[in-house]
Amino acid sequence: MKKAILAMIFTVASIVSLSAQEIGSIFLTAPENIIFGLEAAQKDLLISNPDDTTGVTVDRETYGRIKRLAMSSDFISIQTSKAGTTQIKLLPLINDSKIVCVVKTVCGRDSICDSRIRFYTTKWLPIDQGDLFPEKNKDWFIKDDADRENQDFRNAYTALDMDPMKMILSPSDNSLTLVYNIKNYLSEDDYKKIQPYLIEKPKIFNWDKSSYK
Repeated sequence: MKKAILAMIFTVASIVSLSAQEIGSIFLTAPENIIFGLEAAQKDLLISNPDDTTGVTVDRETYGRIKRLAMSSDFISIQTSKAGTTQIKLLPLINDSKIVCVVKTVCGRDSICDSRIRFYTTKWLPIDQGDLFPEKNKDWFIKDDADRENQDFRNAYTALDMDPMKMILSPSDNSLTLVYNIKNYLSEDDYKKIQPYLIEKPKIFNWDKSSYK
């Protein structure tokens, strides 16, 4: 079943993709729901001078100022508000076509950030996430040798009632870094209880031309 789904994705992406596709042309054709309130001229400005490390800003009439944070040939990151960012990455497939990965992140109080990931063809047709990226799971950050039958662990684990995870796409390769923002979400006492069982290093996913592993 998985192979059949992937084959369908690859076929669709192959039909709609362009050879030597770069992030600039992808960004220019992005629909309104990717970044709201951008006019064509503003999109042009945001992808201009890609080597400018100071960033480029534009003012949207309704939605406020936004800023380009980073850009490479297959990646762009945009600060869309004080709390939000949108990252767009072109990912290669096994048949030499490409798909688009979009990560939107919102950060709340105490820098608690959470991200959502979506996939599209290069014509911005939505692709079902399916096996492209696994469903987020807090157990990724629990140590393998944690005694889950231990009452102290059970008590501490119940405090993990939300899964705030920040996704960071790499501008230089096809990896994705996942950071578990649970420390700032929990009370100091609850964090001390769960900390002995946590893997506090970020989790790295690598794109293998069919999915993130």
